[in-house]
Amino acid sequence: MAAIRYLLTQLSFDIMGAKESILSAEQLEEYVELTFLTKWEVQLILEKISSLATDEISANLHQRFSTRQIMDAFPQLKYNPFRDRLFELFSSACDTRCSFEDILDMFSVMSENCPQSVKAAWAFRVFDVDNDNMITKEDIYLICDRLTKYDQLEDAEKETIAEVILKEIDLQNNGSLGEFEFVHVISKVPEFHNTFSFKP
Repeated sequence: MAAIRYLLTQLSFDIMGAKESILSAEQLEEYVELTFLTKWEVQLILEKISSLATDEISANLHQRFSTRQIMDAFPQLKYNPFRDRLFELFSSACDTRCSFEDILDMFSVMSENCPQSVKAAWAFRVFDVDNDNMITKEDIYLICDRLTKYDQLEDAEKETIAEVILKEIDLQNNGSLGEFEFVHVISKVPEFHNTFSFKP
């Protein structure tokens, strides 16, 4: 047990030391204040990103990383069926490449500490696959395909799912979901918070 405590202490020291050499205490406090992340989570994210390009990120916190590099650092993204949407939405340059701050924003929204309504608003953007500011039947079909790896549901089954979802959530009865409707309903679903979350 003493050996385990020692290793954990050393690991914490290593992460803190690597982080402090890049971020000032003021920068760290600012990132914590502007996100839903803890100091430890901000430090851990920087540590993982720094392992990809230590020299570059030490010299420039705005260094941008490819989706492949980010997935290597954060394997949980590699297996997320909506990873391309997350990279697209959180890339501040709209090129799917992400900086350290872009990645912080993504993990902030996916944090367990992020309020349900904020998560729901971002989930709407993720699920609006064609970016037309509405979730339509076509979006729901694509969501089904992603969740079932494109080969599990027949067209008729996806049609039924889409009809049921729209019947339950489409408050304006216009055949699609706007952000207000989606957030209003989804933010009240207790399970949503856990399913739309992951850790660094």
